[in-house]
Amino acid sequence: MKKQTLFTVSIVSFLLAAACFYAATRYLDALVAERLFAPVVKVAKGKEISPYEPITREDVVLVQEETDEIYPGSYQTIESVLGKRSVQTIYEGEQLVDKKLSESHLLPDKGKARYEFPLHSIMPVTELRKGDYVKLWVKYKPITELQSLPEPMHFRKSNTTADPLFESQLVTVKDNNGMEIYTLKQSLMPGAEQMESAVFKGSEAKKYTNAEKRYRDYRAQPTSLPAYIGFNLTDQQFVVLSEAMNYGTVQIGHILAAEEVQSR
Repeated sequence: MKKQTLFTVSIVSFLLAAACFYAATRYLDALVAERLFAPVVKVAKGKEISPYEPITREDVVLVQEETDEIYPGSYQTIESVLGKRSVQTIYEGEQLVDKKLSESHLLPDKGKARYEFPLHSIMPVTELRKGDYVKLWVKYKPITELQSLPEPMHFRKSNTTADPLFESQLVTVKDNNGMEIYTLKQSLMPGAEQMESAVFKGSEAKKYTNAEKRYRDYRAQPTSLPAYIGFNLTDQQFVVLSEAMNYGTVQIGHILAAEEVQSR
């Protein structure tokens, strides 16, 4: 075999070997990277997720993180967190983990049950959102009307104007179709445009994606009118509330309960 042919074969063999070595190296690097890094959902730059607010696509990003830096229970896809709510503030760059997004705090504790009431029975005096802690009291009817009623049996009437009843947590705000709309405005008199949208288009008054709808609903722009609200109450609290409705208007307002302060 001629020297020129041998030289050519040698060069080709060297190039093939180099290409194989490069491909094998890239493959091993990719394998190592796959084992050392994994996707994880974090709060996006310049964003902050507040307690009880539904998470939107703009709030989060998906990044590659070293596996030994990923917390147990973290989320690996954007879709898995959309619409969920945090029980505490989550700051820019923090990973989202399931224990921070748990809604178990809205489930009835032992000795309590979920009760829902039509909104015409209860009047909000502040803007309220699902998850808010609230104080309930009764604003009495005029004295002329109360004179025909016996003294209440399950709460004490100590004032001629209003009396506090108890504190609770707002765990649901729904429209007439039973859809969760999160926010309850203190003004229950909608404008003509909102009334028309609510009556004729219900919960589909505007075309938003699910995440956008949750986002807008929660920020006091519900696409339909609130009709029902719910609390987790003991039997005694339910009896007190039911009786108080006969003596006047039950009003509710937002308070900063100890549990809420600790979560912020």
